[in-house]
Amino acid sequence: MEWATDIFSIENRTERSGFVRRIWRARSVEIPSFISVAVPTWQIVFIQSANGSKSVVARGPETLATRVNIPKDAEFLGIQFELGAFLPDNTVGRLVDNAESLSADSDHSFWLNDTKFEIPTFENAEVLVDHLIRSGGLVRDTVVEQTLQRRPVSLSDRSIQRRFINSTGLTYGAVRQMERAEHAASLLRNGVSILDVVDGQGYSDQAHLTRSLKRYLGTAPGRIAKADR
Repeated sequence: MEWATDIFSIENRTERSGFVRRIWRARSVEIPSFISVAVPTWQIVFIQSANGSKSVVARGPETLATRVNIPKDAEFLGIQFELGAFLPDNTVGRLVDNAESLSADSDHSFWLNDTKFEIPTFENAEVLVDHLIRSGGLVRDTVVEQTLQRRPVSLSDRSIQRRFINSTGLTYGAVRQMERAEHAASLLRNGVSILDVVDGQGYSDQAHLTRSLKRYLGTAPGRIAKADR
């Protein structure tokens, strides 16, 4: 496969605040591009090139699988935020299927919400996250988590949808579709037959499954099933 998880050697770790899904780092590989799969979350990525220059990008959520070029001789550090965690001063919807460059200075710092921060390392990324949380620059809407876990929420469906879009940039249905495609791919890679995945995951037929996986993961179910054989 040509997914990042199959191409890069990615080191992941968790973070205690509940606002962050994972902190990760990786290096460039001798492959020109990879398939970036659809993800419902957004992240900040710090990139250091071979000449030492640094850039900072806020990226995602992504509603389609896309092919992304890999910079040569670069190191990457990412902070991927949990669903429902967002920056109140920035519209998450603006990042959907998009990436925005954040100003980076030569003294290993960058600007976010008119505030200057030190570019973190893999080991101390919590310092940045903690600062954002304490200052109110990063908040989390618990309605999103409750809705995804199908726990009761004392709001109308319209209010829930509005809160969902405000904090994730996506509808509840869009997030569920991405999660279903990811789970279907996991089943296929673990030997579950295509027809059983169709039946078990609520797809109307094999063509429906194929369209979903091509849209969100950039490949067909048959290729996923064959990849681990």
